[in-house]
Amino acid sequence: MIKLWKKGKSLFRKVRRKLFSVDGNVMFSIGENCLADDILARNKLKSFSSPYASGRSNIEYVLAFEKEQFADFVNPEYLNYEYFGNRKVVRNKKYTDVVNAYDPSVTNGFEFTHHDVFDEETRKTMERRCQRLLDLKHKNVIMLYHHRLCDDTDTERLLSDISELTEIYRKRGNRVKAFVFTQVLVPDEKDRKAEVKKIRNIRFYRFYTLKTWSGDDPDLLWAKCDNDLLATIVKDIRKSLV
Repeated sequence: MIKLWKKGKSLFRKVRRKLFSVDGNVMFSIGENCLADDILARNKLKSFSSPYASGRSNIEYVLAFEKEQFADFVNPEYLNYEYFGNRKVVRNKKYTDVVNAYDPSVTNGFEFTHHDVFDEETRKTMERRCQRLLDLKHKNVIMLYHHRLCDDTDTERLLSDISELTEIYRKRGNRVKAFVFTQVLVPDEKDRKAEVKKIRNIRFYRFYTLKTWSGDDPDLLWAKCDNDLLATIVKDIRKSLV
């Protein structure tokens, strides 16, 4: 009986691989800034750069562009040069309003932090990134989202929006999981820890850390100082591979 069960389990895994792994697992970041993309890349989990990988945005902007199938994502009609600090960046201003609370850096339209999409070739590159997501079918899709520290966020609404995004990809025949993480600042080393909750097809992580992931120190900016905590989410992503 045990041998028969093991044989059935093995067969199920083979069928699942065939259905969802035509080209292997597909893993990409969806915001709110570059950190999620860097975590995937440095742990050799990144499949490709998504349209969101190196920009600043929030889940509401992401949903809006996904629902219109990126029709105006790089439409020059909605693009403006603006500044983030002393840095000149391009922002798509079609969607600027938000319902939930986010860090102010991600609520001023979709920011192409590292790409001047007024340039025709760069714009074509971004269009290819968009089309790559639209073409995903029958894949094992894994999304990573970093919600920047914000005390006023309605977490239930945030996760509901992310769930709505996963549903868009699920309806195309994909198997979808989203991994979402944020910070909670604590005053003492003894309070550092990782917490995770599973809500439908979303795993939501709270990392209790000493300092905000920002600034000029690369170890802090890219959260490398908290790699021991981030190892939790990296391990869980690897477990979800088929």
